[in-house]
Amino acid sequence: MSLLHSSIEILKAALKIILKNGKIMSCIALFIILTQSTLFLSNIFSIKPLIVDIVIERNLLQNATANTPEFDKIIAQIKKDFEIFFGLEFVIIIFTLISSLLSSIATILVSAITYAGKQEITLKDLLSRIVRIWKRPTITWLYTSLLSLIFLFVYVGILIGIMQIIRTQMTKSPVVVLILAMLTLFISIFGLIYLFRLSVTWTLAIVISVVEDIKGIKAIKKAEQISKGMKRQGALLISLMSILNLGFSLGMNMILGNSVAVQIIKSFVQINFAALISMYSNAAFTVFYFRCKQSFGEKVEIFDGRFDGYSQIPTDLTAPIVDDNIP
Repeated sequence: MSLLHSSIEILKAALKIILKNGKIMSCIALFIILTQSTLFLSNIFSIKPLIVDIVIERNLLQNATANTPEFDKIIAQIKKDFEIFFGLEFVIIIFTLISSLLSSIATILVSAITYAGKQEITLKDLLSRIVRIWKRPTITWLYTSLLSLIFLFVYVGILIGIMQIIRTQMTKSPVVVLILAMLTLFISIFGLIYLFRLSVTWTLAIVISVVEDIKGIKAIKKAEQISKGMKRQGALLISLMSILNLGFSLGMNMILGNSVAVQIIKSFVQINFAALISMYSNAAFTVFYFRCKQSFGEKVEIFDGRFDGYSQIPTDLTAPIVDDNIP
């Protein structure tokens, strides 16, 4: 089976899971749209007056005389406005991350229960499960976020360092500049490819933290272990989702109109579309998780309604976990 065909099969299975659980998935989608819309509009309408005030104060500052009470008053007001601005943005970011994480946990839970056990799950049951397990994926998410920041810091730092060397050698040695330019290109491409591979592990670690009773570094190590030989497929899944997002964004940008209202509407639609694609991606990576375990030859725990969580009954993965033809 080709890599692309396998990835399409995973996406089809994820779509079937979403359609099979239409009612509860609609609730999750509604939660995503309401929270994203509320946070987006709150951000727009809260920072707009601040930006207007900062622009006015900047103009007043240009006409004020330095080292005067009026000048110091304007400086103090600008500083206060910036503090409020960054405070509001911090709150918006925190609530956005919380809503994103909760919707991811919910989507992964519903997808895993359906794919592994074909068990119906009610909204009440879903909420109770989220309350019991939210700490595990949250801790894993914190670890993956820290690792991604470290990677980006090192990656960008190396590129900036090479660019600085190129700048100093520009007039001294064209050959050295050419070699360094090629090295920069190589590191850029290699870094992006490696980032995609790491993203597969980190995304899979979140799924593992929801489905299994492990978290943090252990979940990341487990994700790295079971995804051996499957990294390219995971990277292709991420690429397909990114292409879908990018294509939609480019299509939205083709809509005529440069007014503030049109730009706000475009951003509003794009943000909600990206959030729904993220939901679909979580369902797809849940299916990918089971495929990885199947490829790795590891037994899985089957969801059982008789238990307050997951049962400890293993199943032999030499047989299919679930019929891909989900009705």
